[in-house]
Amino acid sequence: MNRTLWIGSAMIGTILIMILFSPYLPLVDGSMDRTLVLRDSDGTLLAPPIPPSDDFLIGTDRKGVDLWSKVIIGARETFYILGVIVAVRIVAALLISIGAFYLKSLRFLMNLWNSFFSFMPTIFIICILLAIPGVMFSDHRSFWVLVIISAVEVGRLALVFYENLQQQRRQTFMEAAITNGGSRWTLFKNYYWPSLVRELVITTPMEAGRSMILLVQLGVIGIYVNQQFFSQMDRSYRAVETSDSWPVLLSNLQQDIYSAQWIPIAALVAMTFSIIGFYLLAEGLKKLQARKVRREI
Repeated sequence: MNRTLWIGSAMIGTILIMILFSPYLPLVDGSMDRTLVLRDSDGTLLAPPIPPSDDFLIGTDRKGVDLWSKVIIGARETFYILGVIVAVRIVAALLISIGAFYLKSLRFLMNLWNSFFSFMPTIFIICILLAIPGVMFSDHRSFWVLVIISAVEVGRLALVFYENLQQQRRQTFMEAAITNGGSRWTLFKNYYWPSLVRELVITTPMEAGRSMILLVQLGVIGIYVNQQFFSQMDRSYRAVETSDSWPVLLSNLQQDIYSAQWIPIAALVAMTFSIIGFYLLAEGLKKLQARKVRREI
């Protein structure tokens, strides 16, 4: 029994239920109403953030929104952002790797892309690119943030797909297929593409987990996809978060860690749960494929 696959599937399945049915799940306030003041059992007035209690399972955020509801409902936006990043990254990497497999010029581009974006940690490169004024204050900032987060890992992933194609080319039966007059399209359709699909099945959840880790890192340093900058009277700029996604709950991490620990803990537990789920799903799928290969042999 592939327990890793079952556990990973159950964890990701739980998140999918949150995404699809979030407003209707138990103890979820679909209206996301704010509680500006609350009186406890002793008659003391409490202002947000309100700690966990009978009224709020895991407390509220600093705006007075029920944190349990925000985490459940925020799963939809979080995984929409995650899905876009992973989809763009995988499609771009596939196109580049396939092109590099057949064209030397694209092979040079792939290697250059990978070398350029791997000379320093990904988080640093993203911060530098997002600090460009034309990106930071763009009316389409969310679009550029998604593009940049996706692009910095495309070269690495393209190299993974390219190595998969090269490994397939070195298989003994490929020589027979070429000798029998198989065209470039026939070879790709019957041999190379199925091999890429098998790689994709494992790579996709792994990339989702990597991307979630990246969103956690960006959240800790105060960078979010849906974020706007407004000019203030002293000519400085103030960042305003316009999102319910999980990383936004880390926006006041330094302050919350001392006064409202339940806020960052809720976000980190949710994101860690998804990261572990994606990792277990990928490992389970890898075991499943290995088992199928052994049966074929």
